[in-house]
Amino acid sequence: MKKLINTGLIFLLALGLVIFCLSIFSVEVAQRGNESEASMWSGPIMYLPTLIYNAAPVKFTHDFETGDLTGWTKTGTSFDFQPTFGDNPTARNRGQPSQHQGDWWIGCYEKYQGKKGEAPGAIQGDGPVGTLTSIEFKIVGDTINFLVGAGNHPWDQPQPTCVNLEINGKMERTITGQNTETMTRKEWDVSDLKGKTAVIKIYDENSGGWGHPNFDDVWQADKSGKNIEWDRIWAINAFGKLPSTFGAIKSK
Repeated sequence: MKKLINTGLIFLLALGLVIFCLSIFSVEVAQRGNESEASMWSGPIMYLPTLIYNAAPVKFTHDFETGDLTGWTKTGTSFDFQPTFGDNPTARNRGQPSQHQGDWWIGCYEKYQGKKGEAPGAIQGDGPVGTLTSIEFKIVGDTINFLVGAGNHPWDQPQPTCVNLEINGKMERTITGQNTETMTRKEWDVSDLKGKTAVIKIYDENSGGWGHPNFDDVWQADKSGKNIEWDRIWAINAFGKLPSTFGAIKSK
């Protein structure tokens, strides 16, 4: 009985310590009201799950290595079998390796996702059309870089296959492939757009020859060309100027 009481006391003390620490954390964050939206946490945070929920920003898969379209919204049917898995152009002896990053990428000509019963190199062709739009994100870098390939049907043509950077529905930057399945890394100078909120939108609106885009691995980079971790950008999206980790808050 005595052992049970001692165990209960230890548990209560530990619980009290956790609540106390979280309360201090909430006050510390609230004092940074001019720095972030986190100042809405005006009282003690009583539950750890609530803290985790509030700290988890919405994000999109920037390199498609989740194997799905997390954080992207599709229209039409062109992206129904995306992202695609592996170097499908090489699997069907196309002679133009995709040069994708990792395992997954956007290739709207492809119809292979590595599932049981599917054949590497399978295609859906140029017929399907549609769009794929990322969630909004804040532009914090000086450049945005990515892999792009396939159809060269520019934005100013009636049926484009292109990748756009858009702000409030307006095209700010656009690019196409060069009629080859092989993707190359390109970049946009976005230094004049820093601080604004944008989306990446991929257009596949052409059913003719080379009527598809290829895309993968998008990043923002600083002036030196160093890529900025997306987790830092998501933290800025969620909390304004709040540091991206609890450790960064503690160090201030």
